[in-house]
Amino acid sequence: MKINLKKIFNSIIFSLFILFLSLYIASSTGYYEYQNKENKQFTEEKMKEFEKDLKEGKNVNIKDYLSKEYKNYDNNITKLGNGLSDFINDGMLNGLEKTFGFVEKLIE
Repeated sequence: MKINLKKIFNSIIFSLFILFLSLYIASSTGYYEYQNKENKQFTEEKMKEFEKDLKEGKNVNIKDYLSKEYKNYDNNITKLGNGLSDFINDGMLNGLEKTFGFVEKLIE
């Protein structure tokens, strides 16, 4: 049985490209922006509640208005995925720049 290296290489490149696209889309879906928006909205609500309680003359404690601890759900797999995505992104960017630079030299 003969091993077809070109087919294996193409399969690996295709798999890495699909992995890159998946991670890129996942990182750019706006989850981080959504979390920031939620935190901002929560903060604004707590500020209004604090001001209302002050106007009503209630005894206020700042700890009652602070948000609870933020849970970070990042793990080693997420960090690895983001690092791999950045690595592939840089490699593709450099590859495309070199390819278009070569084509530009051919055209000149």
